[in-house]
Amino acid sequence: MVPRCAPPEMAESSSALPKDEQQLAVPCLFMRGGSSRGGFFLEKDLPSDPIERNAVLLACYGSPDERQIDGIGGADPLTSKAAVVGPSTNDGADVNYTFCQVGIGDARVSTGGNCGNMLAAVGPFALLRGLVRATEPETRIRIYTTNTRQVVTALVPVSHNGPKWDGDCRIAGVPGAGAAIQLDFGNCAGAVSGKLLPTGAPFDVIRVDGRDVRVSLIDAATPFVFVRADDVGATGTELPEEIRADEGLMRRLEDIRGWAAMMLGLVQNPGLARSKSPNVPRVMMVASPATYTSTTAVEIAADSLDVIARQLAMQRPHRALAVTGAVCIAVAAAVPNSVVAGCAGSKKVVLRVGHPSGVMSVSSKVFENERKELQVESAVVERTARLIMAGMVYARPSAVADLVTSHRRET
Repeated sequence: MVPRCAPPEMAESSSALPKDEQQLAVPCLFMRGGSSRGGFFLEKDLPSDPIERNAVLLACYGSPDERQIDGIGGADPLTSKAAVVGPSTNDGADVNYTFCQVGIGDARVSTGGNCGNMLAAVGPFALLRGLVRATEPETRIRIYTTNTRQVVTALVPVSHNGPKWDGDCRIAGVPGAGAAIQLDFGNCAGAVSGKLLPTGAPFDVIRVDGRDVRVSLIDAATPFVFVRADDVGATGTELPEEIRADEGLMRRLEDIRGWAAMMLGLVQNPGLARSKSPNVPRVMMVASPATYTSTTAVEIAADSLDVIARQLAMQRPHRALAVTGAVCIAVAAAVPNSVVAGCAGSKKVVLRVGHPSGVMSVSSKVFENERKELQVESAVVERTARLIMAGMVYARPSAVADLVTSHRRET
């Protein structure tokens, strides 16, 4: 059975868009958010059943296929993402946002964590689709992230009753400049586990590949497990291609991620993390400041950053740094005795994180409450976004039907 999507109203309003009775037409805005991009969909335009919705997304993106040649996926975790947005069901928010990490080589859609880069385009999308009324010069939009059940506040620049695209904000990993969108994650502790420190400790020592390794599992915005690069046989300055080519390093990092998934209660055995929870938690190598060369052959000076970070997403090295990763590492740097604090040194209000594409700055406020517990007050990053294309994305009904049948059989 092929699930029905909302009527293709956008196609009917434009004679330039073909009507194709043989394919499933889904209204879509294709947008860049931060250093990621993907399709943005109204919740009402996709099936309400999660299995059917995921099947439609997989078919639209051309998955499973390493090239995603039959869809809009970009054959990279950063460009195989989707956002589903609708009116908020939360009194403290304006819109709901569900992040979907669309599998590439496997027919799986993960909604276990959040994506802060895609989040940067949720506000502009809400304005474009009339979910929120635009007010100049800036519109404050409260976004409820259904994946992590938190509210993030976006300050979106507005011009001519719509999102403002041009500006002087530059972010590493994205060419050119754009209008700055501020994202405040507020008290983002315990996104998945309900605790800033899921194990109750700022660090744990675990056995990895025959050696004792110190790691820190921090749950802020999205849970990350941090490890010093030199503890797993790396320097921290490696580029994504070098990390991916090192099979031993990749295996050790996945072993660490598997341990963290078990600590979060997502799997019963670390070895199941890759198949059962491929995107949550995420793993990040960190190192003290050092000069390195970026993915664009630009020299990043050691004195321009406070800590080096190399993140994996869906078992692939990230070419930049997830916004949720930046938020989590900034919070982790404020946790005494954490792995990140050991690399970054003294506590900083603004943490400069060196990643493969450049440097990202994130400001955070972390304090100790009356119970002597660490509490996150805010974590703010600046991003840009842009509308790339608007119209319909078409999926083969046979592909959707096969995916629905396969997924129902699995469950």
